[in-house]
Amino acid sequence: MSRRGFLSAAALGAAGAATLGANGAAGARSRVRSQAPANGLPSPDSITVTDPAFLDAVQAASLLQSGALHPRELLDACLSRSTEFDGEIGGWIRIYPEMAYEAADAAAERLSQQSVSTNGPAPLVCGLPLALKDLFAVSGLPLTASSRVLEGNIAAGDSTAWRRLKDAGMVLLGHAHTDEFAIGVATEQVGNPWNTEFSPGGSSGGSAAVLAARFVPLATGTDTGGSLRLPASACGITSIKPTFGRCSVRGVIPLTWTRDHAGPMGRSVADAALMLGFMAGADPEDPCTAVGPAVPDGGYPLSAKGGPTPLSGKRFGVVRSDVDALPDATRVLFDDFLDLVRRLGGTTVDVKLPTMPADITTGDSAEMGSYHRQFQDRMGLYRLSRAPAAALAIGSLAVPSIDYMTAARNRLVYQHEYNRMFADNDLDAILVPGAKADGVKRLEIAGVSVFTGVMGNVGWANYTGAPAISTPAGRSAATGMPFGVQVGGRPWDESTLIEIVLELQAARPDWQEAPTVAPAPREIPRVQVTTPGAGPDPTNTTNVGFGFHFLPTTSTAAI
Repeated sequence: MSRRGFLSAAALGAAGAATLGANGAAGARSRVRSQAPANGLPSPDSITVTDPAFLDAVQAASLLQSGALHPRELLDACLSRSTEFDGEIGGWIRIYPEMAYEAADAAAERLSQQSVSTNGPAPLVCGLPLALKDLFAVSGLPLTASSRVLEGNIAAGDSTAWRRLKDAGMVLLGHAHTDEFAIGVATEQVGNPWNTEFSPGGSSGGSAAVLAARFVPLATGTDTGGSLRLPASACGITSIKPTFGRCSVRGVIPLTWTRDHAGPMGRSVADAALMLGFMAGADPEDPCTAVGPAVPDGGYPLSAKGGPTPLSGKRFGVVRSDVDALPDATRVLFDDFLDLVRRLGGTTVDVKLPTMPADITTGDSAEMGSYHRQFQDRMGLYRLSRAPAAALAIGSLAVPSIDYMTAARNRLVYQHEYNRMFADNDLDAILVPGAKADGVKRLEIAGVSVFTGVMGNVGWANYTGAPAISTPAGRSAATGMPFGVQVGGRPWDESTLIEIVLELQAARPDWQEAPTVAPAPREIPRVQVTTPGAGPDPTNTTNVGFGFHFLPTTSTAAI
């Protein structure tokens, strides 16, 4: 179903009447200001969506800012669709309606004409519903990493990412499932909305699923070994894995401290870029965030420049070895994507990524083990598919320190070689298939770890810390499942990648296609805020990390 095949406005009726009270939606809407949106959002008059749940984030933001939509109307639609359709998908682990409606009302006040006249315009994400991956702490709410190991755990404080988004007026709808502790790439408890027999990818599979199913317009994810990009490719949505340190991971349950990236997920790159502008920035509790350049004034670009050849002068490196290994159906999609790049004026050249040092993964298990050793007395509570990885990680703490330091040095060498590849080929970006397989069944990859990289060539962006965007590139003629392309760049250069993908998505909007989801009602667990955990870490777990932190570099010097 295309994005214009929306449900009628009547689909909102029962939920809206129940939550808006006697005054109804119109009465609530009247309290919101009415004026044109700003800063690159689409005009309200150009938006033809009738069911608010099908609005993408920039459309919803435009309507909220102009007063054509009330935050409660949007929240109603997202909750109604979630409870009606999440039964077979199972993307949500918990939802927070009471908290969400309070936030929606606060957003409405902030968007009101009186508030705007007194305090200035509300942030562009104000009033937008959000799904957090079940790794991001929210004070007084459960935080479980989709694991029985943390059953009953209550966050002691807010993660920095959520605090930033909350301060900007976003509305937390719920936590979405993750592959347990973000260890794997399956998220096997969640069905892909395009075909629930298939995996939504992982570890941010729940976030990708609730986006693709139109349960929510925005979500957060993390990426240690493709966990933002693999689910985006599998579910036909867009994710931005920013430069390491661009978004704080304070208050996020870790997998490995020197590879974990937090980032935004949306249906389009404009959606994800909109949220990235509020999610990113320096955090004194996460020193890596102070290293790079500041977030651009006014945030990241939200609209394409257009024209017949908007990519003229841009050079794209194609990782040919990965393309040649694709199944026939997704190879066709990738070749079509390259044709699009060239039609828009871009130049493509074949490149080879630097060879990954054999020992580069030495520290990964040790870092994971240093976190999971606090749960040694609960090993029997891990999923059967994840317990071996947790046990191996704890055992890896015996790795000699010199081996860990050597691996860190070799990682620096790899970073420099990646940067030299860009310099030697005068590249603006590289293009890498979003996945190796043409869709996979949920249980086929249940035991696969993000450290193996078998589902896609993704580690290059984690070990270099360089930014990468996963953008939809159509659906396979063989399986009907979505397929994406990774667009990677130089460290700290998210803006260039966003500008490129904006042009690609404007020219061929594969991201607009939505799955046909059969009704499957579900009583999603509903939770209210309670007393925060003891802490001191916001996750209410022992999460100290290392004194050593990985830092991205743009250097090309030989080592």
